[in-house]
Amino acid sequence: MGKYVVKRVLLLIPTIFIVCAIVFILMRMMPGDAVDIIVVRMRNAGKSVDADQVREMLGLNVPPVIQFFSWFGGVLRFDLGDSFFQADSVSEIIFRQLPISLELGIISLVLANLISIPLGLFCAAKQDSLADYILRIFAVFFMSVPMFWIATLVLFYPAKWWGYAPEVTYYSLFANPIKNMSMFLVPGILGAIGQAGTQLRITRTMVLDTLRQDYIRTAYAKGVKQRDVLFKHAFRNAMIPVITIVGGSIGALVGGNVILENVFNIPGIGQSLVTALGYRDFPLVEGCVLIMSLFVMIVNLIIDLCYKWIDPRVSFD
Repeated sequence: MGKYVVKRVLLLIPTIFIVCAIVFILMRMMPGDAVDIIVVRMRNAGKSVDADQVREMLGLNVPPVIQFFSWFGGVLRFDLGDSFFQADSVSEIIFRQLPISLELGIISLVLANLISIPLGLFCAAKQDSLADYILRIFAVFFMSVPMFWIATLVLFYPAKWWGYAPEVTYYSLFANPIKNMSMFLVPGILGAIGQAGTQLRITRTMVLDTLRQDYIRTAYAKGVKQRDVLFKHAFRNAMIPVITIVGGSIGALVGGNVILENVFNIPGIGQSLVTALGYRDFPLVEGCVLIMSLFVMIVNLIIDLCYKWIDPRVSFD
């Protein structure tokens, strides 16, 4: 396993290079750039400014190839550059906003697993019952409906009917836990139900497939209780596909709630990324995408290692 881990870690380097190159190229292909926005802003403020000077100040006056390798060299030195529009470095901005995105992601992930795994086991135990059909209908519904539409309805109708709206001013969990949770609870639930639909169906399918195995029939023949069959025999052997889906959700903790962060005005990395895209803030976009990608790659490695713990038959050779 040690050789496998070392090989996967070494593969992160070319993968990060490819991710950086793709993001850099795509950003340069977008129409307009930050220089135009800065020039217009300064002229509206009554200041005389030359576009070439601004371009030189931002380092955009050199060929794109030089820009890329200069930026990537900074990445290798753990320097993601400075934001064009915020008076701070990209690393500091991400450091401030990463815990906020992680908090929302963790709430969604925990709630999704608390909902999906028990209900998936229940649906497998009660296959083709009325409760099974109802839960599967809800799962497909929440998988299919766009989350931004549900989030908009949740914001609009409670405010119209009952005068309720989630907190829109961010408070740290340690500074004001009540206001913090009042801001994160609703988007956390909405993020959870979308994940829970997929995980419920996968859990149900894999547990049903495991329950058809010979050793499960042998356990029933020996008089083992259904609860013990489900949890001690079927569930663990059905966990690898479930862990894969859950792992994908964990990988999306940092940037998977971009829509919810923007709808509910949560100042996380997702909201910062959308704002930076609008302003063509190249260093901030590239830094956010790089951190999201790196987080996903590390989580995928951890999930792959979990396969060995769940099923000793798995080999990395």
